[in-house]
Amino acid sequence: TDGRWNKLVLAHGCYWKKCSFCDVSLDYIGRYEPESVDRIIGHIEKAIAETGQTGFHFVDEAAPPKLLKALAARLIEKKLQISWWGNIRFEKSFDPLLTDLLARSGCIAVSGGIEVASNRLLELMEKGVTVEQVAQVTHAFSQSGIMVHAYLMFGFPSETVQETIDSLERVRQ
Repeated sequence: TDGRWNKLVLAHGCYWKKCSFCDVSLDYIGRYEPESVDRIIGHIEKAIAETGQTGFHFVDEAAPPKLLKALAARLIEKKLQISWWGNIRFEKSFDPLLTDLLARSGCIAVSGGIEVASNRLLELMEKGVTVEQVAQVTHAFSQSGIMVHAYLMFGFPSETVQETIDSLERVRQ
C-alpha cells in the first residue's frame, strides 16, 4: 500500500499454539493474553489523535475471531471510521455474517497461513483446518470485499512433488 499504518496487537501470543512447525515455547507465541475491546478502542483513538492516520494493521500471530467480532461491533457502534487488516487463522467461524460485519467495520484485508493445500499435510502440521474449510473462509472474505493474502510453505517433511503441484493448483483456483 502507499498509506501509513498504525500497528496494534489485539492479543499477546497465539490462541491456537498447536502448529507443529511453530515454536510455542517462545513467550510471544506461547503466552496468550487477549486485550479488552475497550482498551483496544482506546489505543485506536489515541493512535488517531497522535498520528492523524486511520489505517491499522493488527500484527497478532492470529487475531482471535471472537475478539475481532466484538471489536468490529464496537467500531460500528462508536462510528469510528478506520481501515484495518490483520493476520488470522482460517477458522470456520469466519462465515459470511462475520466477514460482512468485519467489512462494515473497516476490514479491507486479512493474511493467513494456509501453508499447504493438502489435508494430509495440514493434519501433520496440526493446523486444525481442512482445505475445504480454508476455501469456504477465503470465499466468505472475498464475497465481503475483503482481500485475502495466503502464506504458503513448501518442503514440509514428507511432502511430495505431486502434493506441492496439487497445492499450488488449489491455491490458484
